[in-house]
Order: sequence, then structure tokens, then C-alpha cells
Amino acid sequence: MRPKKKILAIALASTVLWLAFLSGQALFYHRQGNASSPSPIPVNNPSARLSSYLQTGLTLISGEKKFEVSPQELQTWIESYTRSYTDGSEYRVNQDKIRLYLQGLSSKINTEPVNARFSVSNGRVMEFTPPQNGLTLNVQESLKNIVLALVQGQNDNSPSESNGVSIELVVDTIEPKLSLDKVNDLGVSALLGRGESDFTGSTNSRIHNIGIGSGIFNGVLLGPGQEFSFNKILGSVDTSSGYLPELVIKGGEVIPEYGGGLCQVSTTLFRATMATGLVILERHPHSIPVRYYNPQGFDATIYPGVSDFRFKNDTPAYILLQSKIVGSKLYFEIYGTDDGRKVTIDGPHQYDIRPNGAMKAVLTRTITYADGTEKEDVFNSSYNSNSAFPVSRNPLE
Repeated sequence: MRPKKKILAIALASTVLWLAFLSGQALFYHRQGNASSPSPIPVNNPSARLSSYLQTGLTLISGEKKFEVSPQELQTWIESYTRSYTDGSEYRVNQDKIRLYLQGLSSKINTEPVNARFSVSNGRVMEFTPPQNGLTLNVQESLKNIVLALVQGQNDNSPSESNGVSIELVVDTIEPKLSLDKVNDLGVSALLGRGESDFTGSTNSRIHNIGIGSGIFNGVLLGPGQEFSFNKILGSVDTSSGYLPELVIKGGEVIPEYGGGLCQVSTTLFRATMATGLVILERHPHSIPVRYYNPQGFDATIYPGVSDFRFKNDTPAYILLQSKIVGSKLYFEIYGTDDGRKVTIDGPHQYDIRPNGAMKAVLTRTITYADGTEKEDVFNSSYNSNSAFPVSRNPLE
């Protein structure tokens, strides 16, 4: 054969082999995304990567949940075989084994959606359950992510960790059939704002009083334009209301008073109304810095007959108050109709801090309404020193 013809033949053969390789790659990736094709997938350049995986294992991630795949489990996913046209020993990923593992893992991820429940009796919500989305593990898409990581190596969806590679699982969201706007006609359809405080270190009696007091406000409905008075809803604070005595400083001596800790409730509700952007009509800071209400300047003290916490529902529909205690934290959530207002809070900022603990604080809230207008509220607080208790201190602090 002449040299020129020989060169042309070699070029033609190379082209044919290259096209065959590209066709094989296209078929491989097509099968990889096809749920009906569970055939094992060869692993490219496996030695170093698989050696690392088989030593450290993998981490599968779903939100905040992490699932460790041990090297022993991983060994069942990757099988060796002899390539027919080279007689060489190679590795491939067994999709069936991974699919079975993911199907078993789904029970730890899948959650059923929760329908909204809402019932009103005598102007008060007796039962309220906000809707919750359900979750379900997308086995096929998660399988695809795992196979890609094993076959092609680490990618953007597989962030490196010290214990190996972590792969993001694909989880689908299932919306409940009943949302809030479908189960009530009061306009309570969205979470408008949330407040929280921490009462870690409280005595048992103080914790008891916080539970009693916060429960009184759970389920309170407030119509559009209606004003809220903490003291009016709170009612009497004595043994008949279920409160326990708590030691307070009053009249220059330490004496037990019923209801100690109720200011934890008013403070947390104040924070929720601040976040919601409701009109604050009356708010008073405590006389001294109280550690339960950190950061200082974001509190609201109450005392029946003396000081109250009041606000107004200036939204176009009803609002609903919900309280809950989780561990040592108290939460208030306010539900209603989202009218487009946005709230930004600056602070609280403490200043003029004295060596004896006395200080001042400023808290600024800016509300931007749907029409673009803005309103700024400034809340100033001045605290005396803890070492210089006034002669009479609010027993509900």
C-alpha cells in the first residue's frame, strides 16, 4: 500500500473509532437519566477516587440531616468486573443497590403534609394548626446525583468534607390540600411576625408562671382596628389564676409575690408586634437590666393598674396570637393578612453604660407600607443599676 493511502486509511479508522466512542458516551448518559435502565455503569479512571471513597465513605445530605454511608455499604454499590474487549479488571456502579438503599432511607426523610385547622368559639380561636409542607425523597434524582459523583468524580453538588464527599439528596415538597385561606374567612392566612426570648436559669415557679401567662394569650383574635391591652386580657394575678409566688424585692425586703415572670410574656409579645409592624400604643422598659430580656432595650414591662403593654391591629383583617414554649425559649407568632408592609429593626443599641450596670438603649423600627410610605418608631430605654434597687420593684419582672 502506498504511504499516502496508508495514512488515509489510518485517519479513516481513527475517525470511525472516535465516532464510536462518542456514540457510546451519549448512550451512557442517556441511560443514566432513564429510570427504566438500572444497568451497572462503568466508572471512569476509578483507582484513586474509589480508593478514597472506599476508605472514608460518603455523606448524603438532606437539609440539616446527614446520613453517613460506610465504606462497607459503599463496597456493595461498586462492583468489579472484567471488561470483555480488554480482559482488564474494572469497576462499575450498581444502581439497583443504591436504589434499595435510598428507598430504605426515605422513611427517615419523608413527612406527610399537615392541613390547616382553624376553629373559633366565642371570639377566640380554640384550635389552630398552620399548614406544613410535606417532604418526599426523590429516589431517582438522588440516585442520579450519587452516580454522577461516583462515575465522574466530585462536582458542584458534592462539596468536599474532611470525612470524604457529601452528596445532596433531592427532596420534593408536597403542599397540603388545605391552606389557611381555605379554612377560614377571617383573613388569617399568613405568618406576619415572630418574637422570642430565653428564660434559661429561671426558677421552677417562674417557669410555671410563664407557662400560665403565655397560655392566656394563645388563640387571641383581634379584629381590624381593634386595640389590644395586655393587662385587660391577663386578668387577675393570684393563686386563683394558677400562679405561684416568686421572690421579689419590694418595700426594701425580699418577699414572695404571685406571677413573677409575666414580663417574659409581655416582652416576647412586644418583640412579635415589633416584627409584625403593628402600631405600638404603650410600652415601658424595665427599671433595671434583666438578663432574661437580653438584648437590653427590647423589653416591655407590665404591672396591673400601673403599666400596660398596648398595641393596635392596623391591618385589613383579623390577627391571631399564638404562643409556644420550646425548651427554655418562649415564642409568640402573629398570623393575619399580608398587606405588603416591610419591617426593618435597628438595634437595640446600648450606650451611656456605667460601671455599676446602669445604661440606656435605643431601638428603631422602620415600616415601609405597600404604597411606599414609611414610618419610623423610636423606643428609648433607661435602666438603673442592679445594685441600687428602687424601694419598690415590679414583682412581675
